[in-house]
Amino acid sequence: MSIPPNPLIAVGSLNKPKLEATRLALLPVWPEATIAPVQVPSGVDDQPWGMEAAIRGALNRARAAQKALEADLGVGLEGSVEEGPAGILLLTGWSAIVTADGRWSIGGGARTPLPPELAAMLRSGMELGPAIDQWLGRQGVRHQEGTVGVLTGGRLTRAESFANTLIHALAAILHPDWYESWRGFSDSSFLT
Repeated sequence: MSIPPNPLIAVGSLNKPKLEATRLALLPVWPEATIAPVQVPSGVDDQPWGMEAAIRGALNRARAAQKALEADLGVGLEGSVEEGPAGILLLTGWSAIVTADGRWSIGGGARTPLPPELAAMLRSGMELGPAIDQWLGRQGVRHQEGTVGVLTGGRLTRAESFANTLIHALAAILHPDWYESWRGFSDSSFLT
């Protein structure tokens, strides 16, 4: 099954930066696409820790969004943190794209070190969104420039960061023949 030139793209989130990321990354490929948000569960903790949890959450969102709207493509985006060297906690993100015929792809982003005080808040059990709001004395940072936007002085916003992950995820969607062996992994416990 090929993707039509004007696909319906279901995004598994109502978050403004995630929707903007989808526009930034996918409208250059499919300029006539319709991008439709839908709230779906990630199936992982509210604050994913590590690559596997983030990928699982992104794939769960992409699959649920695609199914909910019977879309040509489903998109899932999941922010996460992971342990780095010397006790540094890193902010990162993952994206997934699924097609109506069951093909899928993932893409990851760069890693931004979190300040120790903010990292300690997460290690105590807080989710990043409320933690960055409390730390800055603001509200709704995740719906605006995001933590990465704050930490980079606005040089890279949450939307731009997630757009990069989606661009990486395009690889197996644009070149399905090159990734044919991935089909065997679709039923693994890691991806469900």
